[in-house]
Order: sequence, then structure tokens, then C-alpha cells
Amino acid sequence: MKEKVKAIVQSKLFKKVTFVLGLLFIILTLVISVDPKPFLRFGYLGVFVLNIFGSGTLLIPFLIKYMNLFLLALFSGLGIAVNDSVSWVIGSSGESLTKKGKKLERIEKSVQKYGVFALFFWSLIPFPYDLVGFVAGYLGMSYYKYIIPTFLGKFIRIILIGVGIISLT
Repeated sequence: MKEKVKAIVQSKLFKKVTFVLGLLFIILTLVISVDPKPFLRFGYLGVFVLNIFGSGTLLIPFLIKYMNLFLLALFSGLGIAVNDSVSWVIGSSGESLTKKGKKLERIEKSVQKYGVFALFFWSLIPFPYDLVGFVAGYLGMSYYKYIIPTFLGKFIRIILIGVGIISLT
């Protein structure tokens, strides 16, 4: 199983597909930010799906005018947590797919020392959380210990972004 996951993730096709999908969702995010009204018909389910693919946080300033902040944060946080689960799955294959640099070692030490509190902290701040999910997976952290602080950190971060935007308007 480990070798299959490693082969898929390191394949050129996987890299090309993820690059193209990422680019498409960035373009979609830009289009929605110019005129969010057509996107609103998809409601909170649309927010959830867009966040699964990783670009929905950029839409918070545009969607907060039309949607309930709590529900927007809930569905965004759930989508982002599902997205971040992919890194945990890859990491839980049991083998590091990348060389350990200083940043990865720092994340690993904080997760080993502080556990779920480190996951919460790392998910609360704007940081490439895929590295954290990867580390939590290969350290053998259970999915529940990973996903709950991940969701809570993302949820609170979106609430804070929304409150900040509301206070500016």
C-alpha cells in the first residue's frame, strides 16, 4: 500500500493533474470574487465543495456580505479539513515522501511535544498546513486526533477573518 501511494503521488500525471486542478480553482476563485452572486445559488454546499479544493478562504471577504458568518465558517472549515485530510492520508502511508528540512523538523518536534494543541495552533495561523497533516500522518497520530483540532483551528480562523471584515465595513 505504501509503495502504491508513493508511486501515485510522485507520478508526473498526478503532479500535472493537481497543478491543472489547482490552477482552475484559483481562476474560479478570481471569477467568483469579481461577481459572487451566481455562486451564491450553490449556497453553503458550494462553499464546502470549493474549500475541499483549497481556494475558498480567499472568498470570505466577498461572501461575508451575503452569508451567515457562523455557517460560512462551519462549511468552510469542514471543507478545508477534508482537503487537509489528504496530507494526513499520504503521511500515514508510513514513509516520508520528502527530505526533512528545518521547517519539517520544527513541525515534527512541535507535534510530538504538544500533540493536538500544536495541530490547533498550526491550523489557526496562515501556514501551508499540508506539511502539518503529512507530519501528523507519518507520526501515526489517529485521524480523530488530527481532524478535530484541524477543523477547530480553521473554523476559528475564518470566524476571526469574518469579524475583521465586518468591523471594517
